Amino acid sequence: MKIRYIIAGLSLLFLSACSSTGLFILNSTLKLKSDHTVARNLQFGDAQWQQLDVYIPATESAGAKPVLVFFYGGSWDSGSKEMYYFVADAFVRLGYVVVIPDYVKYPRARFPMFIEDGAAAIAWTKFNIKDYGGDPDNIFVSGHSAGAHLGGLLLTDESYLEKYHLSPLDIKGFSGLAGPYNFTPTRPNLVEVFGPEENFPNMQTMNFVNGNEPPMLLLHGAGDNTVGVRNQEVLIEKLSEVGNTSRGVLY
Repeated sequence: MKIRYIIAGLSLLFLSACSSTGLFILNSTLKLKSDHTVARNLQFGDAQWQQLDVYIPATESAGAKPVLVFFYGGSWDSGSKEMYYFVADAFVRLGYVVVIPDYVKYPRARFPMFIEDGAAAIAWTKFNIKDYGGDPDNIFVSGHSAGAHLGGLLLTDESYLEKYHLSPLDIKGFSGLAGPYNFTPTRPNLVEVFGPEENFPNMQTMNFVNGNEPPMLLLHGAGDNTVGVRNQEVLIEKLSEVGNTSRGVLY
């Protein structure tokens, strides 16, 4: 999966842009250099926050381009699509059409509303990206931290995409960075986001793996003190049990 090498490089970008100041500096520098078209604030649902940006390579090439849908992180309570211009820039330079959606966050909403937003964004991409030069049959999904959890759950729990008559296998591959795929909330704010306790199994990807998942590349930093690497290990173990050609990388 070609995208794995790109994501590995992006992991280094995340390390350098881990603060809001780092993001501002990195995004500002890239905007001075980039040459592409951006379709901003496209609605993928009826709610005010259900908007996405589409980044389109300026270079002409024969045929439709591969597509990346990227879900950013932020502990399910912060972040915006504008903060992750540097992700779009990296992939646009490689010929991808890039989609970065916003999604609802706590305290406005609780689980599973932000997962449902993610499904709606993928459905919009599948049914509309051809109008922006993208190939609807060549869509990849990626995410970082909470965004990796969002993407990972969408592609294991089939119920979210089924609403749009889609399947996880409509996605060519998934790559996640530092995803909390299988944790149990203990901090009061996260219990509030995902609770009550009997709901916790519904937020854990390991409970939905059945062999109908696309290939996955999961990356995790060895020094990550926020998201435990066991999240990645458990998901890889479950995927391996059903014969999925996925890979975990500790860097």
